[in-house]
Amino acid sequence: MKAKAVMYGAGNIGKGFIGEIFYRSGYHTTFIDVNQSTVDLLNRDRKYPIFVTNDTEYLTEWVEDVSAVNGTDREAVVNTIAECDIMATALGANILPIVAPIIASAISKRKLLDGRPLNIFICENLIGSGKYLHDLVKPHIDDPDVEYFENMIGFVSVCVGRTVPKTPESIAAEYPLAACTEPYCELPVDADGFRPVGCEMPPLVGLVPFSPFEFFIERKLLIHNMGHALTAYLAHLKGHSSITEAMYDAEIKYILTRALIESARALSKRHNAPLDDSLEFVEELMIRFENKMLEDTPLRVGRDSKRKLSASDRLVGAFNCVKEQGGVPAHIAVGIAAGYLFDDPADPISVEVSSYAKAYGLRAALEKYSAITADEDVNLIETFYCMLVEKAPFSSFVDTLAKLKNSH
Repeated sequence: MKAKAVMYGAGNIGKGFIGEIFYRSGYHTTFIDVNQSTVDLLNRDRKYPIFVTNDTEYLTEWVEDVSAVNGTDREAVVNTIAECDIMATALGANILPIVAPIIASAISKRKLLDGRPLNIFICENLIGSGKYLHDLVKPHIDDPDVEYFENMIGFVSVCVGRTVPKTPESIAAEYPLAACTEPYCELPVDADGFRPVGCEMPPLVGLVPFSPFEFFIERKLLIHNMGHALTAYLAHLKGHSSITEAMYDAEIKYILTRALIESARALSKRHNAPLDDSLEFVEELMIRFENKMLEDTPLRVGRDSKRKLSASDRLVGAFNCVKEQGGVPAHIAVGIAAGYLFDDPADPISVEVSSYAKAYGLRAALEKYSAITADEDVNLIETFYCMLVEKAPFSSFVDTLAKLKNSH
């Protein structure tokens, strides 16, 4: 009988990355999603296309042998998870508390069925995602099942490095289930999250188990995601329609490059990792961000600035890491300042954040949303915020950044 995989979430990452890995690894994949239209199409077609960007053209691949159940059908979801061989989530960190009780019910039923182990790949942009979901699920596990839960259910943190933006309308009109992705397809995972301890790794294409895993997660969040968000916020201010277009703006590229290097150096120090490896990662990112075929937008990359400007997330997390390691996160500060000016009307959450900063001042906003209160940090970010509001010439930024560097 063919092995069964469950993909909880049929969004961009679910279909455009993990679903493809499951298919290429020989699994039948059942998607769980609350969008009935997506569920119906997956059950009708049993396949969907992935358009892989090749800088100047798309290469079409098909993910086959798929099905779906609606996430609101609790019984169907519980049964599907209870009977699967491997599982992943790509729902968004804010949805995990909602599905945790359902996962707990599925685990209890799984124990009754055959007591097999289950490893769950947590594909969320969240440091400590495996522990986070484990701690959400555990309170819903009945006492007799706790030993099974702890010893046989693995919560595996995943570093999702592949970019999967919104599918262009020209493709979506013909292929509603399509996903567009970049070629990058490695899947670094936390080797310590698997259960039972010492078990054989599942035969997944692109799997890179690693321990300790914190460096990979922080590299993704504090370098990749930080740089992506910084680019999006500056692109929005300058009226660029895509991330690629912004990458050909020399002023944005200058700030981005310096910010990436600030974070790379600090992370290498924090984890005692080779700096050359981090700098190679930065070089690869710069090329990936320039991919013309991705058609990624500032809105998609920058939306939900409340989360992306929070204390442990990409921009402020990188800012704090650089400070912790004795550096000056000046260029990252420009990105934070730009984030507080991100006010795309299609993103009400970001409008809330930017409006609060305008109404009550950046200092109050930094305290409320980013937990930044130290005068030197507030003054640094506020300097660039005012310059961005006043549309100061780029030479002013360069001069200010140079003075900050020289004074350190």
